[in-house]
Amino acid sequence: MKQSSPPLLVDRLRRAAFEGIALLVWLVAIIGFLALVSFDADDPGWNSTGRQEAHNLIGLSGAWLADVALSLLGYAAYVLPLWLAHLGIQIIRKPWLAEDWDPLIPSLRALGLLLLLICTSTLGALHFDVDALPYGAGGILGESLSSLMHLQLGQVGSTLLFLTGFLAAVSLVTGWSWLSIMDELGHALVEAGYWLWDRVQPVEVDDEPYEEAGSTAHLASSRRALSAPVKEEVVEEEVVEDVDEPTSSSAGWLSRLKLPFQHRDETEDDVIDFDDPQKVEPRLETAAPAPMADTAPKKRQPAAESPTSQAHSESLMPHSAATMFDETSDAGDQSATGDPQSQAQHALPWTTETSAEAPASDLQVWTVDRLQPAKPKTLASGEGELPALGLLTPNKRGQASYSADELTALAELLQQRLVEFGIKAEVDEVMPGPVVTRFELALAPGVKSSKITNLAKDLARALKVPAVRVVEVIAGKSTVGVEIPNSQRAMIRLHEVLSSAAFDHARDTLPLALGQNIAGEPVVANLAKMPHLLVAGTTGSGKSVGVNAMLLSLLYRLDPEQLRLIMIDPKMLELSVYEGIPHLLAPVVTDMKEAANALRWCVAEMERRYKLMAAMGVRNINGFNDKLAEAQKAGAKVADPLAAEGDDAYLEALPYIVVVIDEFADMMMIVGKKVEELIARLAQKARAAGIHLILATQRPSVDVITGLIKANVPTRIAFQVSSKIDSRTILDQGGAEQLLGNGDMLYLPTGASQPLRVHGAFVDDDEVHRVVEDWKLRGEPDYIDSILSGDVEAASLAGLEAEGSDNKGSAETEDDLYDEAVAFVIDSGRASASAIQRRFKIGYNRAARLVEGMESAGLVSSMQSNGQREVLVPRSHDSG
Repeated sequence: MKQSSPPLLVDRLRRAAFEGIALLVWLVAIIGFLALVSFDADDPGWNSTGRQEAHNLIGLSGAWLADVALSLLGYAAYVLPLWLAHLGIQIIRKPWLAEDWDPLIPSLRALGLLLLLICTSTLGALHFDVDALPYGAGGILGESLSSLMHLQLGQVGSTLLFLTGFLAAVSLVTGWSWLSIMDELGHALVEAGYWLWDRVQPVEVDDEPYEEAGSTAHLASSRRALSAPVKEEVVEEEVVEDVDEPTSSSAGWLSRLKLPFQHRDETEDDVIDFDDPQKVEPRLETAAPAPMADTAPKKRQPAAESPTSQAHSESLMPHSAATMFDETSDAGDQSATGDPQSQAQHALPWTTETSAEAPASDLQVWTVDRLQPAKPKTLASGEGELPALGLLTPNKRGQASYSADELTALAELLQQRLVEFGIKAEVDEVMPGPVVTRFELALAPGVKSSKITNLAKDLARALKVPAVRVVEVIAGKSTVGVEIPNSQRAMIRLHEVLSSAAFDHARDTLPLALGQNIAGEPVVANLAKMPHLLVAGTTGSGKSVGVNAMLLSLLYRLDPEQLRLIMIDPKMLELSVYEGIPHLLAPVVTDMKEAANALRWCVAEMERRYKLMAAMGVRNINGFNDKLAEAQKAGAKVADPLAAEGDDAYLEALPYIVVVIDEFADMMMIVGKKVEELIARLAQKARAAGIHLILATQRPSVDVITGLIKANVPTRIAFQVSSKIDSRTILDQGGAEQLLGNGDMLYLPTGASQPLRVHGAFVDDDEVHRVVEDWKLRGEPDYIDSILSGDVEAASLAGLEAEGSDNKGSAETEDDLYDEAVAFVIDSGRASASAIQRRFKIGYNRAARLVEGMESAGLVSSMQSNGQREVLVPRSHDSG
């Protein structure tokens, strides 16, 4: 049998000692309470020498104790046994936390106890006149203070003063927060109101499409059909989806007040796939001749059901499924039959058995436009400059995943498992979080941290958790971190991050709301300082939701005059929802040749901005805009130094440009290596010009995330990947393969050697649609046609001509060696860049451009599968 290590034995003895102390404290509290309850003024004590035999339950000692306490404090003496009971609970619940035994904390609690006794006794003396006690309801202390303060402040002023002191004393003694208590009570009242409203309000049926003859019979049959026990399991599932479960918070807030490290959490029903967000879509049934929203009962949803209510509410919830459809249809499409049974079957959306018997004339044909979310007619967030947070779904409060006892047991289990693997370590600190809990281990002398890293999978198996991540280096500490997933994961919504002080007070130019760290603190990054971001992860890891959260955080901070966007979406799904917002410089790009042209336009714009900044004598876009602001304050305009002669063009403030590429691996496969050169050129120089890149890919391989891209994009985010090799491709180190998915990420800031673990903020499609529609109502996009056509200044694109342009190859043909290289290729029959490089003693890049120029001119073929090119011009052509 294995012996317990000395640290574990000491911990057990310490906990047993604390439990014994707590039992003694409870015993004293019970004795004191019984002595006070059974107080008799005729018993012998401090104020009486009555009968020799005391009637007090605790005897003569209890009579003396009660007499002294009630004489000094009055009814406030009952605070003492209650405080002792609370102290015993604190001792037995948190014996291992060193912070509870810091000398400062007991001192503050003792001060709070003294203040509580003073305020309670004085309030008793002010408001109660009791003859049963020797010195009244407030005792000697209360009567003295009440007489003094009544002369100075009067009855009302004294009451307010000591009532405030009473509340402050309770907070000092117990650690309770009155604001949190009021917040939880208000939340419970709101939930109770919703629950009562769900059960009081009648079932509403939208009968607008059935205003023709026979509508009454149809509605009656629909109600009978909905109440019929047809496929009962499906009915129960629909009800669960449509009706919010009432949440009980009467005991939840009390438990949270006693555990300061508790964080927001969600129930198991809130676990959502981050990479494929929930989409409210209808289930189309061939047997249903009418929209489901027309016949299904409507239940209350915690959402704003009209733009007007959205404008006056800051806490909007997602639209119900009924608003996703047009609730009216042509009367001619509705066929009212006289058979109620057949109508009832049509009213059931899950009925599919009769679909084959339904005649083709009864079927409706819907367009895809009808399935789109309902578009608001007015601004849902008011007439402000930026959208309101009410468009986003607020987060729900939840209990912590692990209780105090569970954390203690888990820490002991972790130490025991490490001992079994031959590693001596002691848990030094526990840091609970919304998704994972970090245990910081103090290793014994001579133990290497790499041993624990190599045991990550074994620890996960021994602790019965999906994955364990080991952090070998924690900044500023000598401990090793072991991050263990919580049994119940909390959902972190974007609303919670954007409403935090970290986002509100951030002075970042381009803030990106990423989520929360392992301690539950919001993480907000600045894209302007990155200055470019690489996001990679496997399918289903939360990459797309993370990109949406970043884009929405930008839309919540910057208007179209400050920020413009270029979005490239090869998959035609992820970014198409942003089509039409006023921030776009061009429509969402789905054609990869147009995507290459868009990047070339960005290069040309970068060069133009550098020329303007050089003419202005500034070093970055902020200095340029500051100069223009100074001129505007002086009532002057600045002429454009790059404008043609006679053209009265004036400079305007330059907005930031963020280029978002959702899947640049597909773009590199279609367009080729030219994209890598364009991305590298932008990444090297575009920061000062205010142009920034967000590159996302689900294929973290070395042929996509090349060394050239990694060298110029130092800030990277890795979501869950399948192997350590992929993690090293993204972060140059392992760790991403041990993430939990669903938005769990490793964020590597610029200049940092160790990544920061961040739990990504979740945002669903409904929230994105609401923010996008709000921006569409504020203005229309002002597209620049040259972005996709490739009509840009040739001087800015040396070797990077636009796709499909007529001047392709002009730069190569203007090379002094072009004619000689053509003659050499024709004579030798070898169209090879390396051969031209050796023959003319030039660089490889120049030789490759010459070969590409010959390909554009039709002299040589494109590269074949064997890597060779065929010379298309015969040798006789040169002499002939």
